[in-house]
Amino acid sequence: MLVLAAVEPEIQGVLDRIMHPSARMIGGRSVRCGRVNGMPLRIVVTGPGIVNTVQAITACVENERPLLMLQTGCGGGFRQFGMANGDIAVATTEVDVHLGIVTGKNNAPLLELPFPVHQIGDKALKENYPLNLNVAETAFLRLKAVFGPKGIGVFKGPFITGSTVTGSEDRAAFLFKAFSPCMESMEGAGAAFLSHYYQLPFLEARCVSNMVGKRDLSQWDLSLACLRAGQAAADLIEFFIKEQHDHPVISGLFHLPQ
Repeated sequence: MLVLAAVEPEIQGVLDRIMHPSARMIGGRSVRCGRVNGMPLRIVVTGPGIVNTVQAITACVENERPLLMLQTGCGGGFRQFGMANGDIAVATTEVDVHLGIVTGKNNAPLLELPFPVHQIGDKALKENYPLNLNVAETAFLRLKAVFGPKGIGVFKGPFITGSTVTGSEDRAAFLFKAFSPCMESMEGAGAAFLSHYYQLPFLEARCVSNMVGKRDLSQWDLSLACLRAGQAAADLIEFFIKEQHDHPVISGLFHLPQ
């Protein structure tokens, strides 16, 4: 598995559980290696933003193809979705909100690009990168079973990715109207694009650190979100490994011989 996060605190919960840890340089980045329940993991702190994410993943995948890419971390949650700080969400699709045509009309959504950024057969990818819904549903049900009884909200839905941090209520309302997202981050669309480019299974789960809207750092809880993001990622990794032979969706992902 290739496990990704923008900053180290978001992935500490996974680093704490790996056995026989080591590090190596791949693509100019320090990649932590180890095993969880016998499964080899590579853990990469990509740095923030799409560009860092794409460079880090490309280097790792070109070095050795993983069975699954898992991206975790913090993100902004949308109040309209009923989210609160500390809640967890699983992505069903990723949208790059800065790809498209600007019409010049005030508060108008971008028009779709007239050309794809990637073509797979007759499927043209533009700004929207759909994820495997069976994988997302499997992860959602697992996280809901683990964290739901603790009073922690668990959601699934579209994620959006931007190169800017939303800092106003007007912008938040516009984004929700245009995309109906539950989470906002700065990396997910890059990883989702590469999952299509390399035809690799991809799963993204994040924890809410703040509400998307007016930027008020006093209302953020990065420590809680980083802790819970790492816990959620570690639980999903262990669950997927445990169920690699028996769960129909997971065994299909890993293509392991019985």
